Amino acid sequence: MDRRRPDDERRAWLWSRVRGHAAEEDLPVGIRQVCLTAAEVLDASGIVVYQVADSGRGEPVCVTGPLADRVSEAEITFGEGPAVDCLREEYPVTATDLAAADNVARWPVFAPFARSAGVAGVLAFPIMMGAIVVGCLEALRPATAPRTDDEVVDGLLLADAAMLLLLRAEPPPLGADPFADAVEARWAIVHQATGVVSVQLASDLATAFVRLRAHAYRTGRRLADVAADVLARDLRFHPDVEPDATPEPGQG
Repeated sequence: MDRRRPDDERRAWLWSRVRGHAAEEDLPVGIRQVCLTAAEVLDASGIVVYQVADSGRGEPVCVTGPLADRVSEAEITFGEGPAVDCLREEYPVTATDLAAADNVARWPVFAPFARSAGVAGVLAFPIMMGAIVVGCLEALRPATAPRTDDEVVDGLLLADAAMLLLLRAEPPPLGADPFADAVEARWAIVHQATGVVSVQLASDLATAFVRLRAHAYRTGRRLADVAADVLARDLRFHPDVEPDATPEPGQG
């Protein structure tokens, strides 16, 4: 008698798709292949996998393209959105129509931004290690559509797959995915700039990151671009001074 549960069969099928993508690219199985599989089964135009950093905030470790890159960076900058809530609530967050009044009220900055970027709906699933949330898998969808029970099952199973790979997988060789390398390099700049701002403010890293985000939001610039200005010494932050940052002497 076959005692396999439907979820076990679906998990095996999803892993076969993950391995298939790895074989097609001649790469080790990793988070990227989970993202590619998630894009297929969740009808998504972009996938983001976030991992909880030492500071407690979520940070992208895999994005599938420019749309996912831009939207995930904005979500972190705004401090609101499905992934932010998913990490905080440790529960799936589904917003099948970002234009719906309740979603606009819930995310008054993120929802219109995401819609303007071409995202109609978002599904976010927690990545759990036992009872601890360690990340989030977020699917950005180009069209409004009802969320199905099968999609929730697939999202949770792929989040489990992501958790295992975050623990075990070796990073792909440098140059195997130039876009991913560029995203990683930009977040490294944000890390470095956060450390510089913490010294300037004599604050902890969390406070420094909030100030960095606030300046990016207030000026309408990308977080990575603001961070680059900090490292270039074109921008310096001061404690309890408005606006949030002022140029170095001689920098305009």
